[in-house]
Amino acid sequence: MVHRAGAVVALGDGQRVDHTCMEKVTGMLSAAAIDRLVWLGVAWILLATAWTAFCIWLDTDYREILGEDFPWSLPFVTAGSVFLLSTYQYGLGMLPLFLVVLPASFVGYVVYRDTKAPSTRKMLTQRFARKMMFLAASKLGMEKSFDKWFPAGSIAVGGRDADVSVVILKKDGTPVDGQGSDGLDRDASRAVKTVQQIFEKAIEMRSTDIHLEPKGAEEVTVRCRIDGIMQNVSTLKGAAGKAVVSAIKVCADMDIAERRRPQDGTFALLKAGRKFDVRAASGPTNFGEKMALRLLDADSGVIKGGLASLGMRESMLKTLQAIVQQPHGMLIVCGPTGSGKTTTLYVALGEIDVLSRNIVTIEDPIEYQLENISQTAVNTVADLTFAKILRSVLRQDPDVILVGEIRDKETAEIAMQAALTGHFVFTTLHANDTATTVTRLLDIGIDTTLIQSAVTAVLAQRLVRVLCPKCKEPYPAPAEFRQKLGVPPEKEVTIYKEKGCPACHGTGYKGRTGVHELLVFDNAIRELLVGHPSIQAIRAAARKAGTRTLQEAGIAKVVAGITSINEIVRVTK
Repeated sequence: MVHRAGAVVALGDGQRVDHTCMEKVTGMLSAAAIDRLVWLGVAWILLATAWTAFCIWLDTDYREILGEDFPWSLPFVTAGSVFLLSTYQYGLGMLPLFLVVLPASFVGYVVYRDTKAPSTRKMLTQRFARKMMFLAASKLGMEKSFDKWFPAGSIAVGGRDADVSVVILKKDGTPVDGQGSDGLDRDASRAVKTVQQIFEKAIEMRSTDIHLEPKGAEEVTVRCRIDGIMQNVSTLKGAAGKAVVSAIKVCADMDIAERRRPQDGTFALLKAGRKFDVRAASGPTNFGEKMALRLLDADSGVIKGGLASLGMRESMLKTLQAIVQQPHGMLIVCGPTGSGKTTTLYVALGEIDVLSRNIVTIEDPIEYQLENISQTAVNTVADLTFAKILRSVLRQDPDVILVGEIRDKETAEIAMQAALTGHFVFTTLHANDTATTVTRLLDIGIDTTLIQSAVTAVLAQRLVRVLCPKCKEPYPAPAEFRQKLGVPPEKEVTIYKEKGCPACHGTGYKGRTGVHELLVFDNAIRELLVGHPSIQAIRAAARKAGTRTLQEAGIAKVVAGITSINEIVRVTK
């Protein structure tokens, strides 16, 4: 029975409900349910974002600490995805459980990574806690109050106390730091920290070599080779210089008690996710031990950029790319020490499909680790010379062979015989230009018929510094320069010169590029070799074949505003 006037509904068993009241309750429940779903949806999105950010940070942090990918990245991502997607099956009520899983995963990872990280990078320490508190106080403008409440003591914060971000790894992967956590005494720890600071500065300045040179009984000069030029960086006074040299010898597993004989060693650096291999060489001088350190950055853009990254003109690039793909022959790269010959060979190997061809290298020493390529180092102590290793390699079914350097007649003849028997051989030779390379091979006793048949091309190169784009200055080209270009006297030609600014550390240059001279052995060149020609005759034949000299390639880069006249004169004279 329903009584509409009073809006009273009669239900079975004498139950009576006010109809208007029931509608209000139903509407209120619907609104509450919708609000709850909205908030749960927002919570789901926030938690999914938090888990994604955590996984990205985890992988980045692990790579920065240890220089390799985190092995559990995929399981972490998969677990979070499965958990979040399962809420569609079992409801959003599972989300509170995720608020426990996320912090637990974070704490578990931090505990794990602290067992492997050096002391300067650990998170569960007073040092890290104070650093985070200081950063928070800085955001609020409360640095002074922070220092008053929490005195610094012996703990370094941020960059204020010369904290460093370079991690030194010994050959076995053991970290060495300057915080005394590896059993070092206070003086040794201080020396290691100085070494870290030297490396940090050197990497910042793009150095390839660091030299620690004793200049007196109580002074060691630190010099860095930047863009091929040595520059003074700092001076270590008193016993600090000797302590730093000893610390480097510890890192490189050298004998610190032996100071009369040369020693070699290796170790590695980690800096902001990049890994550097370091070759250390020590030797005696009249004032004490000198230490030379070579920094090898396998992640450099040149190695990965292919031949196009070397700065060649387009026509030469296409010719060289076609040469390195040939099934047999020989490419010789020539130039003085430090002209980038080995780097060019590595880049050329990168143009070849390493999965379909068997590539073997013979080097002294191995500078970069190459994937899917067999690399062998010369070892004179074990009587493993270039020639002996090359004979062995020829029995390993190689398609491509890289011989680090031709030093004698025996190595040259074996390499050329390999080029004639279905292998492509890459090698280097110390010579000034392409014509000099040919005469050098003749001088060491190589038969002309062997050179004619085996050699495909010779590439000469130099490295020139690139003008800093922020401070290079334009000026009208001198008259003699315009005359060399064949430009009419009345026509203006604008070129650039170095100036110097903070971005380039006052040098006026930043980075390097190559200038190249390519001589391809055509029929005319091969016929010319029969009569043991002079350098002038070879250069004339090369010119006729269209070869552009190193100086001409450099002038083209001056006109393009890439480098300066002074730099071209310096490297091609």
